[in-house]
This record gives sequence, C-alpha cells and structure tokens, in this order.
Amino acid sequence: MTRVPTYNTYVNMVNRTLNTKSYVDLYGFQAQTGLKSPVYSGYGMSASAIVGNEAALGVVTNFIENNKIIETEVNAINTSLSAIYDNITDMKSLLNEFSGMDLESITPDYTGGKITLSSNDDVYVGTTITVNGETYTFTDNGDNTGNNIDLSTLTPGTDDYATNVLNALKDKLQNTDPGNFPNFTFDEEDNTFSFPLYTIDGESTLLNAQGVITGEPHTMSDEQYQKLKELQSFAFTTMQALADCLNISANGKYLFGGGKSEQAPVNFPFTTLEEFQAYYDGINIVYPTNGNADLSVYEVSSEQTGEIELINTGTNTGTIKANGGSFLKDVLTANAQTTGDLIFDATANTVKATQVGAFSSIKAGDTLVLGDAGANSGSYVVKSVSADGKTITFEESTPVQASETLAGGGNANFSTSFPIGTVVNMNGFDKNIASHVQVTGISPDGTELYVTYEPGYWPDNTQTINSNNWSMTAQTYYQGGDIDTEKRISENQSLVLDVNAKNGAFEKMFRALGSIAQGNLVDTRNPLEEDVTVNPLKTQDLVEEALNLISDALFSGGTSDGSKNADLYTIQAKMDSNTVVLNTVNENLTQVEFNLQTNIDSLKNVDQTEASVKMLLAVNQLNASYSVLQTAMSTSLLNYL
Repeated sequence: MTRVPTYNTYVNMVNRTLNTKSYVDLYGFQAQTGLKSPVYSGYGMSASAIVGNEAALGVVTNFIENNKIIETEVNAINTSLSAIYDNITDMKSLLNEFSGMDLESITPDYTGGKITLSSNDDVYVGTTITVNGETYTFTDNGDNTGNNIDLSTLTPGTDDYATNVLNALKDKLQNTDPGNFPNFTFDEEDNTFSFPLYTIDGESTLLNAQGVITGEPHTMSDEQYQKLKELQSFAFTTMQALADCLNISANGKYLFGGGKSEQAPVNFPFTTLEEFQAYYDGINIVYPTNGNADLSVYEVSSEQTGEIELINTGTNTGTIKANGGSFLKDVLTANAQTTGDLIFDATANTVKATQVGAFSSIKAGDTLVLGDAGANSGSYVVKSVSADGKTITFEESTPVQASETLAGGGNANFSTSFPIGTVVNMNGFDKNIASHVQVTGISPDGTELYVTYEPGYWPDNTQTINSNNWSMTAQTYYQGGDIDTEKRISENQSLVLDVNAKNGAFEKMFRALGSIAQGNLVDTRNPLEEDVTVNPLKTQDLVEEALNLISDALFSGGTSDGSKNADLYTIQAKMDSNTVVLNTVNENLTQVEFNLQTNIDSLKNVDQTEASVKMLLAVNQLNASYSVLQTAMSTSLLNYL
C-alpha cells in the first residue's frame, strides 16, 4: 500500500533523483570527452598537479611554436650562406683560370720595351727621356753634370752619331741608376735601347722625336678580351647575387640587417656592369681597397667646415679646403685619465698608451689625425689596434716621425675623418662639380681633403662655395645596424644571431668582386698620348689581391684582421652549431611536451567505455527514480481513502 508522502519524503526523493541525474550528466560527459570532470574541482587532490602540469605544458608549447619561427629564419640564413659559398667559389675558380694567362702581356704596350735611334742627324739635343721616374736631358752646352747628357763633343751627320748618342745615354744611366742598369740592354749594331716595360714613361720627349722609332705596340688578343669581359661580367653578377642573398627576409624581417629589420641591409643600386664601371672607373674612382673605406659612414656639411674652396691641383686631382672648420670628428683628448703617457716608437711605427682601453674606439683602417702631438702631429692610417686597446700600429705609408714620450698624454687630440679610399657623394653642388670623389689624403690639421674625381668635372680655377645647401656623404653598401639578436629557445637556452651583411667575410667578398668588376681592370691608356704612367702589373696585382681576399673571406686559417665574423667558415660553423642546438632543444621540448601531456591525461582522462556503461546504469536508476517520484506525486489523500 502506497503511503501519502510527506514534504520531507518528497524533498528526499527529489534530491536523490537530482543526484542520480548528476551522475548521468557526469558519466555522459566522461563518455563523450574522456575527461573525468568539466571543472578542476572535480579532480579532487589531482587538481593542483593538473594545473601545474598544464601551465608547464603551455610554456613548452609556446617555445615549440616560437622555435618553428626561429627554425625558419635559421634555415633561410643557411640557405643564403650556401648560395653565397657556391657563387663565390665559382668566382674564385674563374679568377684562378684567368690568372693563368700572361697578365703582363694583357696591358697594351705602347713603348714596346725598345727604342731605336735611327737618325744620325741633330735631332736629339733638347729632348728628354724619363727612366724610372728620373728625367734626363740631352744638351750641347758642355754641361754633363746631374741628369744632363752632353752631346757637344759629338758630331751630327757622321755615320756613328746615333751610336755615340746611345753610348752617352748608356754612360749616364750606368752612373746615375746602377741598381737598374743591369736590366737595360744597349745594342750598338742596331742602335737600340731595350728596357723593362714602362721604365720609360710618356713624359719622355725623345719618344716623339724625329728619327726615334719605338717598338710596335700590342693590344689584347680576341681571346684575352673575351676572357676579360667574361670575368668582369661574372664578378658583377656575383655582386648582385651576393646582395640578393644578404637581403633575404623571413617572417617579415631582413635577416642580415643587424637588428634593423625593416630595411634591406645591402644597397647595391647598379643594374648593369656599364653603370657600375661608369661610377667606379678604376682610375679616378677606384673601388675601395680597404674595409673601412668600403664601410665608411661619414657626413660633413657647412656647419662643420664653414666656407669651402674647391682647388684644382692637377690632372683629375683636387683639394677641398675648409675655411671655417675642418673635416675632423673628435675621438679623444689624451690626458692622464684617458690615455696616460703616450709613447711614440718610430721603429715599430706605433703609439702606446699606459691606460688600458685608451684606443678601444679606434679601429683598423681609420684615418687618424693627431694634433698637438709634437713632431708626430699629422694624419695616419691605422693598421691595427691591440686587443687591450693600448697600442695603435700605423700603416707603413704613414710612418711615425719621431720616437718620443708625451707625459700624461700631453693633451694631444685624436680625430678621425673620411678613411683614405672612401668614395664621397657630393650632394647639392653645381652640376659641373663631380657627383662623387675619392679621398686620397687629408692635411695634418684636417682642413684640407685631397681627392680625385671624374675628368672634366672640377673648376679650372679655385671656386669658393658659400652656400650651406651642400653635404658630403660617404658611400657604403651597408644600410643595416649593429645589434646582435638573442633568441630564447627554452627556459635555459638561447641562440645569438650575430651575423650581418657588413661582417668581414662579406665585406671582403664585395671588395674582391668590386675590384675586378670596376672599369679599366686593364689600363688601356696610351702614355705616349697622355701625361700618365701605366702600370703593366695592374691587372695581375688586382687579380692576385682579389684571390687573396676571397680566400680570406672563405677561410682565414686562424689569422685575424680584427673584423667580426671574418670568414664564411666561421659564420657557417656558428649557424651549424645553432642548427644543432635548435634541433636538440626541439627534440627535448617535444619529449617534455609528450611527457607532460601523458601525465595530464593520466590525471584527467577516464575509460570512455566504462563511463558509457556507468552512464547507462545511471540512466536506468534515473528512470526508476522518476517512476517512483511520479507514482508518489500522483498519490493523494483522496486516492488513499
């Protein structure tokens, strides 16, 4: 017999039904998701461990995802380095092949190495001949001193007059140039004077005298010309390829930009070889021959110099003079605190400081101007700076004048300027002024800059520039920064990407390629028609220097020129190491991720089959509860009575 339920029994029955339904919901959730609970409180004592593991898993997952981005960048850098290696080794092979030619004979010989005195008439008096830079004059005034060659005792018109003139030249050279005399050949039978190429230059009026026959000039053969054009074209296209490889970007940033990721690091504005050679003609404007000139970033305006003068000093050479300032930028003032004593050594060609790091801001290749330095005031080219920053060694071309010590530094001023060899863009000048010049030197006080320029683009007479709308800026291919990028790849490890496009390896490649691609690799000027001296070894020297630079750029063999990342071998070793470390870290992170996920799953997951069975049992219980609840709810006092 069914009893009429009281309120308490009704509440108890509803609670039991709802409790049973909660089990149905829970087991249904478990059967569907495989998780023990939809909320952390449902995991009981395991909740804290789960939260901790999930937090650690999130960190690991973030590193893995971030490392995928880093891996893309590292792989892109490695791809570029491989392409650079392939291109530069191909260039090296072509240079080696080209160097196997007779490069001395590739320069046109306009003097032929032989002069024939063919006339016995009076055609020699008053003419000159320049041998090894010394000019000799044929006279008939009885003066045989110095470089005069007296012909007054000889009789013009006789059968042996030309032979006697030749012997007079022979006697003079034997006395005045004994060191080179064995290289000369005098043949009285043919009245010829033979000599090494270009020991006699175009200033010799004798070469144009009537009755004087020079050797037959030669020019490049078709094969030599074809090989030359092939070499220069390949050098130029390799420069373009090098620029493209170094301007590679990934993930929206340039990878060789030294932290300056929004701008392509290499500025190579030339599209054709002809355009490149029009800028670097190889004679007046030479591709920079040192790293500092190649990478110089320097600007001068009227605010620094005041009024300037453009002075013509000779064939394609000039001086830019500052009348209200200088072309210098202060580096340091020597005193007891900054440098300590300054010790100049003329024998070693060095200056030493007693303070460690005194010269740390100065680098190899700098053009350094010393003021108030006693006998050693003047401009110098820095060859190297010691690791402790205490000693500067200068290039042999700029020797220390006297060995002396300046106590407490003597308040000597150290300044820098445009490095010698720098190509400077002349901005805001008249159209008749060269658009770019090349620095060949600077005066000791820094007020005069000595330059070469394109022929025809310089005032014949001194021109004063009063305007302040001009500027002089150094030309450099690198437009990036100097920041090393550190990439965190795990909680305890990071990668440092410190390779940029101005590193020593790449700069040397650009310098080698530019020296070959520039104009007039073979100097085809005629010294008989122009007031020039042609170096027949120029091509050979440039090719050898380019080969040496490329070899150093590929593998320096442990030698150091002070530049960062000086060879491609070092750079590739760094990147290979980064790749190995990144792969190892990623493998470890993947394993940690798996272990954490497994641990979390063991704490959070249930057997879905078992959960399904439990859910069915709970459903049956819920149905029974509903049935009982319905029966109880339908029983009233009236029905009971």
